[in-house]
Amino acid sequence: MEDCGNSSQFEMQITGYFAFTSVSVSISNYTGDRGRFEKKIMVNQGEMVLVSLPVSVGIKGTTKFPNVVLVKADKDISVVSVSNKHVSPETTVLYPVSSLGNEHYIVTPSAQSLDSYPEFSVMTYEDCNAVEVHVKGQLRYEKNVYSTGNKLEIKLLAFQGIQLQGIADLSGTRIVSEKPVAVLVGLCFCNNTKCNHVFEQLLPVCSWGTKYIIPPLPWQKVNEIVYITASQNTTVLYQRGEQQETVTLAGGSVLQRPVKPWIPVSISANVGIQVVFYSVGAAVPNSSHAFLMNVPDVASYCRMYSINAQKGFENFALMVVNTSETGAIILDNQPLRDVVWNRVLGTEFVWGMHPLGPANSSHAVEHPSSPFALLSVGTATMDSYGIPGSCRKNVTFKSQTETLQIKEQLDMCKDVFLQGNNSEFCSFMNSTLVNLETMYAEDRAVSLQEVARPFGSFLNSSILSAGGKESKGEVASTVTFLLQSVELVALKAALKSPENKTQTVTTESMAIETLLVPAADSCDEVFRLRAQEETMDIQCNTVTRAPTEDSWAVAFISYSTLGSIINKRFLNEGDLTADEKLRNFHLNSRVVSGAVGNGRPTNLLKPVNFTLRHRQAKQEEEETRCVHWKFIAGKGTWAEDGCTVLHTNTTHTICSCDHLSSFALLMGLSGVEESDPLTIITYVGLTFSLLCLFLAILTFLLCRSIRNVNTSLHLQLCLCLFLANLLFLTAVKHTGSQVVCAVIAGFLHYLFLACFTWMFLEGLHLFLTVRNLKVVNYTSASRFKKKFIYPFGYGFPALVVAISAAVNPGGYGTSEHCWLNLDRGFRWSFLGPVCAIILINLSFFLVTLWILRDKLSSLNEDVSTLKDTRLLTFKAVAQLFILGCTWSLGLFQIGSAKMVMAYLFTIVNSLQGAFIFLVHCLLNRQVREEYRRWIKGTRKPSSTTQSFSPSGSTVTTSTKM
Repeated sequence: MEDCGNSSQFEMQITGYFAFTSVSVSISNYTGDRGRFEKKIMVNQGEMVLVSLPVSVGIKGTTKFPNVVLVKADKDISVVSVSNKHVSPETTVLYPVSSLGNEHYIVTPSAQSLDSYPEFSVMTYEDCNAVEVHVKGQLRYEKNVYSTGNKLEIKLLAFQGIQLQGIADLSGTRIVSEKPVAVLVGLCFCNNTKCNHVFEQLLPVCSWGTKYIIPPLPWQKVNEIVYITASQNTTVLYQRGEQQETVTLAGGSVLQRPVKPWIPVSISANVGIQVVFYSVGAAVPNSSHAFLMNVPDVASYCRMYSINAQKGFENFALMVVNTSETGAIILDNQPLRDVVWNRVLGTEFVWGMHPLGPANSSHAVEHPSSPFALLSVGTATMDSYGIPGSCRKNVTFKSQTETLQIKEQLDMCKDVFLQGNNSEFCSFMNSTLVNLETMYAEDRAVSLQEVARPFGSFLNSSILSAGGKESKGEVASTVTFLLQSVELVALKAALKSPENKTQTVTTESMAIETLLVPAADSCDEVFRLRAQEETMDIQCNTVTRAPTEDSWAVAFISYSTLGSIINKRFLNEGDLTADEKLRNFHLNSRVVSGAVGNGRPTNLLKPVNFTLRHRQAKQEEEETRCVHWKFIAGKGTWAEDGCTVLHTNTTHTICSCDHLSSFALLMGLSGVEESDPLTIITYVGLTFSLLCLFLAILTFLLCRSIRNVNTSLHLQLCLCLFLANLLFLTAVKHTGSQVVCAVIAGFLHYLFLACFTWMFLEGLHLFLTVRNLKVVNYTSASRFKKKFIYPFGYGFPALVVAISAAVNPGGYGTSEHCWLNLDRGFRWSFLGPVCAIILINLSFFLVTLWILRDKLSSLNEDVSTLKDTRLLTFKAVAQLFILGCTWSLGLFQIGSAKMVMAYLFTIVNSLQGAFIFLVHCLLNRQVREEYRRWIKGTRKPSSTTQSFSPSGSTVTTSTKM
């Protein structure tokens, strides 16, 4: 339209409702500097793209013009035309060709400026057209002046328009055309500093309504104006606050009424009327500038809108909502909170406003069930604008593109399509989106069969079967997109068929069951859904978490082939959060998905249980993990967080999860993987320990000077440890015969338990010896009844092994080692006694140190002069180390330090025989003297000697007779 005294910059703000929407912006018959004008863009769902138009597209004066801007798209979009005039952007929604009509009435606001004039433009589409202008007021055309009652007859070619400018107000002028046309009205007015311009595309008479509500502007300080136009005789009820006014209008007349600050207006009529709002702009400096805006009638209210916020403005969303539906409005996928709602007197509606950001952006606003009105308005220094929201179709699969990663993939595919390239991945995503859009746009009931059929072909797509490293990210994105898509359309199918409480479908690629649950304040029922051989148990309270809904849907999907696509290559060992990582892991179940309502709630009131059938029978040595599909930072992976195993057997596993997602079972061998260094350390260390134990046994048998109860305990310990190490070294890998392997495992169990039992007896003897230090006759500590210690030392481990074998006969021997089977907690038949003995010996050690500290000074002079405190403490600590602290390292082989602890455990325990030989033989003065005698081959007469050996827990007095 007219440049109105200032150069203009024209642009189109195009907002997409669907992904991969191709848009073409062209100008008919354009002969600018570069010839033909056409720009092709692609927009995704919720994305707004700006397209600049050449300055020469502006029309000056009264004239026909061949340059009509044409916007075409392969999917629904909204378009806002912006004319940036100096610092004043003027906006209007451009309506699609399908909304055009054959009859319009002009409304041109009056201005106080002397230098002002109204104008309007009429444009036709792809066919030649005949237009009649029934003038009201005065206008110029082809050097002639036409007044009220005159009629202009104008012929227009395809994609041609005409602009007419008035001398005075043209409100009430009637436009009649042979074929549908687009009509824009405007007003140009100037003052001493600048010229301003307002314009708006008018709705045809066939789109007029009978009831309107006008909320006040958030920044309003002066009276604004509303123009009410009648196409035929009608009675209008105008209510502003508590004031009501009834006016009778003749056809073609225009009524002007004020809109006061903070007072909403309601207007009703018995036939269709046109209502246009005019913000006059305040007369004070730094105030808002004027704008013109269509007011939507109540019958045209929608449940879903797209609105554009303008850059540099304080933007607001003005809403008119049914009084009972204010709590369910959603703005950009988030519930709208903290809105102050105000009554519109005389109606069932309320109005409210919500601030938007200052950036140039598109916003999606929706209500799940109730239509409402939405206006986008904004103010800045000397500027303001108003745009009615653009209705969207019922397409709300928002979770598809709400993640940053999916948006990045959509943007990437958008660039691929714009460049004219082919991408199987992008074609797949586009096909999936088209299928979703079709499902969601259908107002009729949709069956699960219709939902599942197209996705079956997608699951067999070659992009999902790709195995190369370069395609792993694309496969993860595609699968994530597909999983969410199936869930959403399954839920939609359930909600669109309220007469069917449950629906089921089974295809070659998937099985789906849905359940429709009436909303309730609370309920304790547990719902079970079944798909193929898997089930999902979900609490009623989890499903009906929003009592504002009439009903809620829950869906359970089981995929037949998806597990082979997102298999173990999407799992790194570092992704596991359990204490033990899995070796040789594999997915051993179908992939299943659960969804509730309109998506996946992240925080469930109660956990959901999934029963999954194993594809292969679970082996005894295999560990089971419940994992869910996670898409983070462009990568897909299986993760454990939020899921636990409730029960597992050879055929099924029950998983309990605190969220809904896509789940599967991961199985594999648990524990630290064997390595060559560990094997070498084990064999070298045990061989050296066997040699040391053999020397220690010979020492205890042949060295007469140290024979006593304590050396008998040492001897039994060394014998049991020697036999256990020898059997472990030579037979632990003999798994060929199950019976032989079970016998070897039983003997190992017995011998290692016997070692710990004799360690316990040594600790007890050490404690009794140190406790009696204050007694002069030290030999009293040696009264350790042999008739009790031998039956206990060898009988207790035999009893434990016998009970264990009776309770779990299959607990001995595995497919890899002749040792205890770790299933069903059988490990505790060994770990239980071991932990108990370690704790008891630790108690003995602490009490021993306490007694040594308190009683050492009270010993008789002979004993206190033979030993110092440091040697006593050192050997007591060494004794405790031998009595089991080395074995405790095996209990800490978990988490990230597992491999380190495995090396420490292997090194220390394989050298335990060497430690025993060092402490009990090499550090014993009497033994060293015996070694010297044996080496020299001489025996010296022994004098009266007295020794105290805390390492052997021995106090002896020998006198040569």
